[in-house]
Amino acid sequence: MNTKKLGLGIFREQFKWSLWYAFTILLIYIAVLLYQVYVEAIEFTDFSMFSNGSSSIFMLIIGILSTYSFFDYFAKQGITRRNFFKATIGASVLLAIAISITIFLMNGLLHLLVQNAGWDITWTNEVSPTGFFSFIEVFISYTLIHALYYLIGWMIGLGYYRLGWVLGTLAFVPLALIFVNITGLLWGLSHINFFPHLSLQSFPLSIVLSIVFAGILLYINHRLIKEITVVM
Repeated sequence: MNTKKLGLGIFREQFKWSLWYAFTILLIYIAVLLYQVYVEAIEFTDFSMFSNGSSSIFMLIIGILSTYSFFDYFAKQGITRRNFFKATIGASVLLAIAISITIFLMNGLLHLLVQNAGWDITWTNEVSPTGFFSFIEVFISYTLIHALYYLIGWMIGLGYYRLGWVLGTLAFVPLALIFVNITGLLWGLSHINFFPHLSLQSFPLSIVLSIVFAGILLYINHRLIKEITVVM
């Protein structure tokens, strides 16, 4: 199996998981929305902002599962570590883009629903840019955040696979928390961020540093995947 085919296969399977997540969080959001409309008016964020934190954590979990669900299986089928590493990089990029697109599409549909239903809702922390370039800016930031969380989760999964759950937790979870906070600092995120009031306030700089940070994570993951022993 070549790298491209392997990467697409991994992406398709993980995207199926992502759709289950997206529709679950959508149902939760609609339930809260209906409560806001018919029971009690509360401050309400739009769907993009509402799902941002949970979608990042979801990508972290998928990254963790990529080792046990895919690496272990394909390694036993004779797929080389090099091919799997490249395939997973491709799958992570596609998934980060796909889940961001899914969230924004759902957000747009929900705004249309609210408008057509005539519901009086005041959005707070709204992520609904009107300009094309503003939308692209927000979309790029979401995609990079999702990709970084995936790579951090992948690192945790590889650490668990190599050292076991106890040592892996002691060694890699604290490191992952540091990396998650770095991501929060790069993009001004408030979830799992020890420095919520610090932000670079520069979109181009955040992109450049995110790419550099992704390169560091890929280097760590490459070293880990080379050194782990496949459990037969």
